Amino acid sequence: MKNQWFLLSLLATFLSFISCSKDDPFPTDEEDDMSFVHSVTVGDNAYVSLFKDLNVEQTSTQNSLVFAKESFLFTYGGNIYVLESMNARLYKYRVENGLLIQEKETMILPSGSLPAFLTFDSEEKAYISCVGLGKLYIINPTTMQKTGEIDLSEYAIGKESGDKNPEPGASVIRDGILYVGLAQDKSQFNPNTGAYVLLIDTKTDKPIKMISDNRATMATAYEYSGDPFIDEKGDLYIYCVGGFGYFANCTEGFLRIKKGETDFDQSYYFPIETISIPDIKGNKANYIYSKTYTGNGKLYGYFNVPGYVSNPPDYVNDKSMQTFEIDVYNKTVKKMNFDGTTGWSCSQCKAGDYMVFGMASTQGTGYYLYNYKEDKYEPLKIKTEGNPFKIQYLK
Repeated sequence: MKNQWFLLSLLATFLSFISCSKDDPFPTDEEDDMSFVHSVTVGDNAYVSLFKDLNVEQTSTQNSLVFAKESFLFTYGGNIYVLESMNARLYKYRVENGLLIQEKETMILPSGSLPAFLTFDSEEKAYISCVGLGKLYIINPTTMQKTGEIDLSEYAIGKESGDKNPEPGASVIRDGILYVGLAQDKSQFNPNTGAYVLLIDTKTDKPIKMISDNRATMATAYEYSGDPFIDEKGDLYIYCVGGFGYFANCTEGFLRIKKGETDFDQSYYFPIETISIPDIKGNKANYIYSKTYTGNGKLYGYFNVPGYVSNPPDYVNDKSMQTFEIDVYNKTVKKMNFDGTTGWSCSQCKAGDYMVFGMASTQGTGYYLYNYKEDKYEPLKIKTEGNPFKIQYLK
């Protein structure tokens, strides 16, 4: 497996309500269930735990489950799945009395498989992207048993020179078709130019075709970074990370596959590296890391700003990740009123009308809130023990 994982290891006072809805991230004291699952990193470990709501002042690692650092969180059907990439393991948990209780046995995948993404089709079927193997594993997420696999070696751009791994990453299901982003690396941090997405029939688990577009490069960030996503119109958007800014010929940008279509929309392309952005050093960003779609064409995410990167780069301490609002309909971006954070602390999730940002900024380490309906900020609402790495809202 090419060593792209060094880079991958890098991603308001609220009005009181008379009654709280199920989607309220600020529940009343009468509610005792947990609203969030999150992970923080300390040293080489990731600590996964629950917290109740956005009214907690601080989180602790005291009752956390400990995993290897590159561990990713997924939720489905009331369960929480932890995909431990470097150790090639998948765990399943339920929430009980404020704790994570393991269900079924741990699924152990082949060493070096580097599982990075989990896409659910139903209670009986899910797909694991094994970046290190060039395969998709098909599993039953209820029983935690493997039921099949899909070999993607035929779709590797470098197969004629012996590279049989197209590096499958993040994916999404639309209208019975699994769309899988392929990194198509040819060497370390050096992808083949172009965006490649493989389409698979979820009924037969047979590949339909691979589509490509030369306007952008690297149609996946390996792990889930908020895309591909499907908007209210049924259009599918995928962000191409462009080699994480390392190569001038590897361009980044959003591409679109319109509803009812299975090819890239040649009328749509939205890069951010060509935009002159005020209020950031150098007025340029070179790629988007993680992002969250909130509706009506709007996303919130982290841009990497080269002006804040030291020489040589220090991925642990450089606060080069800056929060932005992105409008994929109007092709605009807007810098948010938060300080920068590091590549190790740039988690986020949507909770009701709030965006929750996990950051290690100059104002402190923890969760910062933004009400995107009212345009209101709450800096450092929740302090964390450890650097925020991943977070999911459970409601």
